[in-house]
Amino acid sequence: MKKLLCVVTALCVLATAQAQAQTAPKRELRGVWLTTHLSLDWPNRTQTPLQQRTALMTLLDHNKATGINSVFLQVRSQADAMYASTIEPWSFYLTNAQGVAPDPLWDPLQFAIEESRKRGLEIHAWLNPYRAVSDTGAANEGAPGRYAATHVSKTRPEWMLTIGTVRILNPGLPAVRDYIHTVAMDIVNRYDIDGLHFDDYFYQTGTIADEAAYLADPRGFPNTTAGRADWRRDNVSLLVERIGSSIRAAKPWVKFGISPSGIYRSDPAFPNGTANPSVGSWTATGAFQHFSSSFADTRKWLQSGWLDYLAPQLYWFIGQTGSDYQLLLPWWDLNTFGRHMYIGLADYKMNTTGWTDPSPNNQIARQIAMNRSSVNIGGQVHFRQNFLVANSLAYRSELLNNTYKKPALLPTMPWKSVVAPGSPRSLSATLNANNSVGLSWSAPTGASGEFDKVRRYAVYRAEQAPINVEAAANLVGLTNAGELSFNDGSAVAGKFYFYVVTALNRLHNESAASTAISSDAVPPVVRTRAVTRSLSTGQVSISPADVDSGSSDNWGIDFFNLSKTQFSCADIGVQRVVLSATDKGGNVGSAPAQVTVTGALPVPGMTISNAGTVVTGFPANTVTLGVGAQSLRLTAADLTPGAASNFVWTPAPGLSGLSGFNGASAQFVPTRAGTFTYAVRATNQFGCTADSTVTVVAVDKRRTR
Repeated sequence: MKKLLCVVTALCVLATAQAQAQTAPKRELRGVWLTTHLSLDWPNRTQTPLQQRTALMTLLDHNKATGINSVFLQVRSQADAMYASTIEPWSFYLTNAQGVAPDPLWDPLQFAIEESRKRGLEIHAWLNPYRAVSDTGAANEGAPGRYAATHVSKTRPEWMLTIGTVRILNPGLPAVRDYIHTVAMDIVNRYDIDGLHFDDYFYQTGTIADEAAYLADPRGFPNTTAGRADWRRDNVSLLVERIGSSIRAAKPWVKFGISPSGIYRSDPAFPNGTANPSVGSWTATGAFQHFSSSFADTRKWLQSGWLDYLAPQLYWFIGQTGSDYQLLLPWWDLNTFGRHMYIGLADYKMNTTGWTDPSPNNQIARQIAMNRSSVNIGGQVHFRQNFLVANSLAYRSELLNNTYKKPALLPTMPWKSVVAPGSPRSLSATLNANNSVGLSWSAPTGASGEFDKVRRYAVYRAEQAPINVEAAANLVGLTNAGELSFNDGSAVAGKFYFYVVTALNRLHNESAASTAISSDAVPPVVRTRAVTRSLSTGQVSISPADVDSGSSDNWGIDFFNLSKTQFSCADIGVQRVVLSATDKGGNVGSAPAQVTVTGALPVPGMTISNAGTVVTGFPANTVTLGVGAQSLRLTAADLTPGAASNFVWTPAPGLSGLSGFNGASAQFVPTRAGTFTYAVRATNQFGCTADSTVTVVAVDKRRTR
């Protein structure tokens, strides 16, 4: 218990500190419930369809501006339809008379899907699975227009289960499960929704008179209090499992999630002992627990993989006695079983007891900070739309200006699919006159399946390349839909950036990044100077810095390149090179430069001398064997003025060096007649070389006996 309290205390302190400073994650669900029951958020049932559409677009615009990325639109609040249905009647809250179609005819769900897509918002169809009549009182159920003759409470009264003042469809009847399944799958099959969403209306609190349903279909559960409770939980679980399976078969990209009340079960050890995640959360045992009160085994649903996400309604403030947000959150964080966990937030309680902390450290901001500090919490859903609009204690302003200021991708669901679209192509950037940066690109090719299709694009920006697309700080924006352009209005004047774009499918699986582009299109200005370099050992090298004379760039030069850096004896004289400069944005500028290479090539000459005095009649390069001098002296010289060369003879028969074979002179001492060619190499003070050859002859005039 001490360890748990330490963790909780640390989380609470962290939440307060991070409410202002915390960096938003790259992926986070930021949802809002848009309630149509009782016209709490929308629509005004006395308005015209045009006015209702305008009002809905205004709310969607408000959500977009706030940083919301998902809308949970209530389309079935009490076995009615906020959409065109042949199964259930038009909602009273749309036309002021249940079963009466809007005039002129329009489909709110279809319209909401289309308008949400335009704003980059996910749209989840929110159903109350079991509620049929929200209030059995005469002022509601008996009021004209509230319940049509075609409503299920009128056509199938035997399916009704009245608990307190609420009538629900009896979860224990197989026919009811079939009916709800039909309604749900009708929506899934006919509408391009992103998700199907159930709220917490399962069994209601009160006396449950379902004896006949149990006796008709006990399925092996004993007729005891515990057995009947397990049977009721199984009734709900059968429906959840079936709908989840049907969605996966029909449209595997559609998400299925449920938002139960915030406490699964209470750990009976509270507030002493050791918390047991498999038993229940660390809350007072007197709290409402949906496992036993609503007969909803949400932990089992997650464990079994029937759901894609759960969104428990944690409608308590941090530090609240009995049910404390900071104690409830860690339990849910430990019970995700590899599925998504989003937290329902009680925006409607802002500025009530316990919820009066001013911004920026208001309760909502602090709770979001705690969510982000939890390993397995993937976001939150705000209850509800009109409270965001009301902006009590400026909490919505805090979301807009701080908490949700940076855009966020939705969390991926790898158990549904890991397929991602191809990468965007041909990214280009234009620096506009107002310092904004306009980006454009081409769509990836080869999209053949639903998961290959691009839903929208993500734009990343950084001052250095390569760009880390996993860093949330680099995510600068998202297109609303499949637009192939984006304008970065947040670029700072005088700064230049790198950009990449990725493609996202409807599950927000992300492609590899495009080729990076920069907002800088101006090449460096390259300035050069002439240089002179003298050869040494036959070589000389220069660097870009030697010929650079103050090159400059508006962003900064990344590196220089010189067309030639090594020179040899063959390059003696004036050479032309090109200095290129590449800036940080990849732009290249260049200019020529003059390099004068000083040095000289040897011009080796050769003299032949004969120390003998006997005239043989043969040329000076000839040794007459048996007559006169029997050797010749070969002497090399460099004829270049001022030269100081060294010489090396190539060893060959008949040639002997006066000092080995190194030196200007060598001696030809033949032992047989013939013509001989000898080579010598001259190397001067610059390391340049040249070869020379000399041909000598030996004639044999010796007498033989």
